[in-house]
Amino acid sequence: MPDNDIRSRLERLLATVPEDPHQAESAATGVFGDDGTVIVRRDDLTWTPVRRYSGYEPDQSALTALECGSGILVRRGVCAGDYAIVLPTDPPPSSPSTVHRGPVDLALLTRMCVWLGLIRALHAARVEVEDYRVESRVVGDLAKQVLSVSDLDQVLLTITTETLRMSESDICGVFLREGDELRMKSCVGHRLVETSRLRMVRGQGVAGMVFQNRSAARIDSYLQDLRISNDFMSLAEQEETRSALAVPLLLGDDLVGVLEVWRRRYSSFTERDVRRLESLADLATIAIDNARLYDSQRSALHDLEATQATLRAQVALLDETARLQKSLIDIVLENGAVFARVTRTLAEQSGCTVAIVTADGAVDAVYPRDAAHVDIEAAYAAQRESLSRDTGMVHTPGGEPVWIHPIELGDDQFGAVCALGAGITSGRTQVACAQAALACALFHLQQRAASLARAEALDQVLWDLMDGSPEQRSGARGRAQQMGVWLRGWHRVLYGSLENLESVAQHEEWSLSTSDRTRRSILESVRAITTPVQPTLASVRGNWLVALIPVRDRDRSRDFLRNLNVRLGAEYPEISMAWGLSTAREHPGEYPEAFSEARTALAAARRLGSVSLYDDLGIVRLLLGHEDADFQSFVREITGPLQHYDEASDGSLMKTLRAYFDANCSQKDAADILYIHHKTLAYRLDRIRKLTGLDLSQHSDRMRADLALRLLEVSEQADRSGGGR
Repeated sequence: MPDNDIRSRLERLLATVPEDPHQAESAATGVFGDDGTVIVRRDDLTWTPVRRYSGYEPDQSALTALECGSGILVRRGVCAGDYAIVLPTDPPPSSPSTVHRGPVDLALLTRMCVWLGLIRALHAARVEVEDYRVESRVVGDLAKQVLSVSDLDQVLLTITTETLRMSESDICGVFLREGDELRMKSCVGHRLVETSRLRMVRGQGVAGMVFQNRSAARIDSYLQDLRISNDFMSLAEQEETRSALAVPLLLGDDLVGVLEVWRRRYSSFTERDVRRLESLADLATIAIDNARLYDSQRSALHDLEATQATLRAQVALLDETARLQKSLIDIVLENGAVFARVTRTLAEQSGCTVAIVTADGAVDAVYPRDAAHVDIEAAYAAQRESLSRDTGMVHTPGGEPVWIHPIELGDDQFGAVCALGAGITSGRTQVACAQAALACALFHLQQRAASLARAEALDQVLWDLMDGSPEQRSGARGRAQQMGVWLRGWHRVLYGSLENLESVAQHEEWSLSTSDRTRRSILESVRAITTPVQPTLASVRGNWLVALIPVRDRDRSRDFLRNLNVRLGAEYPEISMAWGLSTAREHPGEYPEAFSEARTALAAARRLGSVSLYDDLGIVRLLLGHEDADFQSFVREITGPLQHYDEASDGSLMKTLRAYFDANCSQKDAADILYIHHKTLAYRLDRIRKLTGLDLSQHSDRMRADLALRLLEVSEQADRSGGGR
């Protein structure tokens, strides 16, 4: 038990401040001598004797009870903080007999426990402060080093190397995020190449856990930890990985990557390790972002310089092409030898041989004029299908390159501008070819506009002749003559309908221009069928087509309709068409009547399918006709030739035809009615056949002739009745 001497020594000791806990503990044990007093220290949850006497070991239960405040009943002593002093009630066997058993100054012993704890805490604080100071210096030096490096790969290597040293680990790696995947970008300390090439997604490995949770992950036993997926266990065994620590690289709310370290020994990463690695991760994130910004700025600067150089070249090219374009447009506006002058201008500007090729592959103009253009024709012809409508490079049979730029307007192509020579790879030459193609297209547009204007004028003339008032028809004949269209000779009116063009266009997703082009193409096919004699006028409005066909003979008319159906059926199998052809007219004033006949024939064709020629309709025209003119033309077609013959030759063909039908088509009875020989009757009937084209031995022709006579009698009776009134 401490006496006055021990008390004074304790008080002097408590007034000192040793450098470290070991010195304090050694001084404290020297105060008591060999009186059986034991000093113990708590490390984590275990009490460790600092001073024991003659092998005396206080049991843990006594110390625990002492800490709870009841130990004084078992052992006399005190406990404060992480230290306890235990005084035995009985002296140990080896204790000197002079052991004092007087009252215990527990307050003084408590002060001693507190003093020991303070010395220990002070030393720990000094160590921690020194560690912070060293860590701050190292992190500062690392920050200067990292932030001074602009190359991202060098930045990552520096981070991994310093992190490996500061974390006292064996392997360190930096993963960067690429979409939904982490990819190892820098790794040091590894043994296997596979480690430096790791890729993982959310939930895979330790880095995948950080990727998923965006928080630090500590693993004390890599191979036994059930939180880790089994994807990389084999690699961990080969690398002898025992523990790991990974923290996220966060830039705001965005996860940039993961910083991870591994140890090849069993160890527990402390909160201090986590904090240190997070500090390094923050520094790494800033360095990575800085390097990326530097790369971005460097790339942007390079792109800016390249763009500036490109713009300067383009401005120079635009200036040059603007001058060329002005020259070419002036050529088009002057409208004289356009293609020849365009080729010369382009050839002089580019130094190449230039040719303008038509859509069918023929050279329309070439410069120099003495240049052999056979190779250009061959190159264009060989590549025309594969080249389609695109600009591109082709080669002559001899292997020389030819630059081709199509001449096109909308969906129409008129050929191409071709350049052959050493300069065709130049952008200036290619742009010049484009300008020349544009000038040629403008010329074609100019010609098309003139043609369309003329076509529209002729369309109006045609429709006025077909369906206009008498004044409009008269004016139309005058305009046709002024425009060089001569309405002479026999003509028939063709009237057609494109039955399903709209549904085909909708199904094929045609544009309006494609539909219009199809209508014009069908109209051109109609014109081509009449070769070598072209129709004087033809027009299409909507899905209706009308044309004057210079055909008089009925058999030739049938051939025309047959050829028309065959050709258009082959060219446009998906489009259903119907046609009607009138009888022949010699005078333009009769065109309205012919137009009515053509409409009647078209109605028959649309209803009956096969009938298109008005001459072949027979009495059907009376059922389908739109006006009384159909009845009149029907009667006139049959009786007119007979009446003209009787008037010119004092004949009796009309009388003979009436007698023939009155005799119920018996030649013998008809001859008796007329008081003529039966051979004379046969001669007259043959003359009727030749004049009208009717074969009275056929029932259909007899019916037509009989109906025409009856209609004529009704008309004559009506005329007589009207005259009597």
